[in-house]
Amino acid sequence: MLTLTSPRPGRVLRWVVLALIALLATVSLVVWSADAARAAQVPPRPDSGAVLDQADILSDADEQRLNDQIGQLNGENDHVRVAILTVDGVDGDFEDFTRQTATEWGVGDAGKNNGVLIAADMDERELRIEVADGARQVLSDDTAEVIMEDHLEPGFRDEQYAQAFTRTVDAVYGQANPESAAQAAADRERKGNIVTAVLLGIAGLVVAVVLGSLVWWRGDQKKIREQADREIARYQREHPDEEISDKVRKRYYTYRSNHRKPPKEGKEQPKAKDQDGVERDVQYASTFQSWLPLYIMYPAIYSGTNHSIASSGSSGSAGSSFGGGGGFSGGGASGSF
Repeated sequence: MLTLTSPRPGRVLRWVVLALIALLATVSLVVWSADAARAAQVPPRPDSGAVLDQADILSDADEQRLNDQIGQLNGENDHVRVAILTVDGVDGDFEDFTRQTATEWGVGDAGKNNGVLIAADMDERELRIEVADGARQVLSDDTAEVIMEDHLEPGFRDEQYAQAFTRTVDAVYGQANPESAAQAAADRERKGNIVTAVLLGIAGLVVAVVLGSLVWWRGDQKKIREQADREIARYQREHPDEEISDKVRKRYYTYRSNHRKPPKEGKEQPKAKDQDGVERDVQYASTFQSWLPLYIMYPAIYSGTNHSIASSGSSGSAGSSFGGGGGFSGGGASGSF
């Protein structure tokens, strides 16, 4: 006669415990993988300035002008802090991506949460103006939508990307300081007739001066680059095992263009914040060989821009859009082109 026996209670309990452990491990792995995937797609914050052009739709000159524009406006207006990002596709929802990127970059000032991220996905042809909670007091979602429709979308449809960003940045800062914007508009209107008459009278002279300045500037930039190339070539002959990337070469061009002569003797030592937010003395580099180790250690300081440098005693944050801000809960506007 066949007798069936039930599993021992202890063995059943062990199976249940092992099953629960396996289930918890699987859930943890899935959650960790999702978090890692989200973190992996957030691009690194710009070493300097406030523009990251991963889609490569802006020239070096365009990036420099946008960085200068944002740096200057940050010094004039503390209601918002703007950063710009372009990408060639993201995993998942673009709005989720821009919100996470703005948060991890720390766009805006800590405590004020006044950051604004202007982003473009060239692959999916999507646009986004991500507005932090603090900035929404001066830049509502409706206003962000108007700026999107009037400035960002038309420029991208016409493939005038730099112009679209420039106008959008102006509109964001102008809206964030409406009293100043209204006063400036009134002043421009009041002076319009006088300025127009003067411009008509000296138009020929202005054109000649502009053309002459352009020719001089191109020649001057050519000399600077030729000198920089000679210094880099000399360094490569002395260090044949080291390769100089195009990015490093361009950074040195910019640095040499903006730092041609050593500071005057007795002048107060300039200071600037590095990529970790630590304020440091800014040393003058007379050659590529002396500049390279400084750039490797502190790329945010020695990338060549002028607006990142602050005088001694200053906080060094007036021109920066990254101050540890947050509060990105979904405000802003989305668009397409």
